[in-house]
Amino acid sequence: MKNDIFEYAPRLSRMKASIIREILKFSSRPGVISFAGGLPSPDSFPLKEFEQAVKDTIRQDGIRALQYTVTEGIPGLKKCLCQWLKKQKIFAEPKEMLLVHGSQQALDLLGKIFLAKGDYVLLENPSYLGAIQSFNTYQAKFVTADIDRGGIDLAKAEKQLKARKVKFIYVVPTFHNPAGVTMPVERRKGLLRLAQKYRVPIIEDDPYGLIRFKGSWVPSLYSLAKGKGVVYLSTFSKLLSPGIRLGYILAEEEIISKLVLAKQATTLQANTFIQYAVYHYCQHGYLEKHIPTIVKDYAHKAGLMIKYIREFFPPEVQVFEPEGGMFVWCILPKKLKASKVFERAIKKNVAFVEGSVFFPKGGGENTMRLNFTNSKDSDLKIGISRLGNVIKDLL
Repeated sequence: MKNDIFEYAPRLSRMKASIIREILKFSSRPGVISFAGGLPSPDSFPLKEFEQAVKDTIRQDGIRALQYTVTEGIPGLKKCLCQWLKKQKIFAEPKEMLLVHGSQQALDLLGKIFLAKGDYVLLENPSYLGAIQSFNTYQAKFVTADIDRGGIDLAKAEKQLKARKVKFIYVVPTFHNPAGVTMPVERRKGLLRLAQKYRVPIIEDDPYGLIRFKGSWVPSLYSLAKGKGVVYLSTFSKLLSPGIRLGYILAEEEIISKLVLAKQATTLQANTFIQYAVYHYCQHGYLEKHIPTIVKDYAHKAGLMIKYIREFFPPEVQVFEPEGGMFVWCILPKKLKASKVFERAIKKNVAFVEGSVFFPKGGGENTMRLNFTNSKDSDLKIGISRLGNVIKDLL
């Protein structure tokens, strides 16, 4: 029944429920094997080490940790993170960093400071669903450039940049979500040249960059640009825990100052207690010791998923084998819709995400995103075999 008292803002009509969050409801049913959500393996959570960090927080910073703090984030943690980032050849000063409630809040704050109704945003096609949802809330218009196994197509990106004024380019260049691909360094340099030519900033989302289990390291766009014209986002959700809701933005001081104003009007600050806990966790050197264990685990799981896909899927299915991250991207024969596969797969107690939700302007009906990090070894084999049987039956 429609309420005749409340009158909502027009932007509400553009807000849609996350299909991935909806699928998680199916996934919570007993017996369901889920390749849907981008959930880290719960076996990877460093409970003992984080418990020690929490104890240190209470003992050493109890009063400060339970009080308000500055919007930018506690100075000690920011300094610690900047030193850690230098080892990845990402050079930033604490004044160029803002701590946020995960990358998703970073996207929201960037939408707040950059987007007015009708502004154009250039996205990869497909692109991260959370970014599409966030920018859509600010009534942006999307233009897209297709991706291949090397990331965004530069010729198609330039065509879009020539045709209209674009507010910013949003990319996930390393272990792309959903496609899992990584942009090689020469194409990164080409994208930076395009951005400079058309005077458009780039938002580089990098939640998975350290989860590399194959291939060679590639420098971030931010580091290649020496921090100019690129806003860099990352998070502890994939390296430590998504539940702590802590991420960070690196950008030029002018942009950080605008983001601080937007954050003050939104959440005031990131969680003080969690900031101190992560500070102590990093001070102990736990983070650097923990990352290799995640990489080893995810390399194993990714290898198993690819092995079983090649064993159980029909050869007509194209598979994008990732060098890192959390996802395998599959392209079905054009005549087969992923929605039909999902409809039957869920009856077999297997869930995945239909790739079409990642296409900002429609398309991708024959694509699928599969997550391997949150499954047991035995479930990977059972789930992929069931999914393969469904695809074979439909073909």
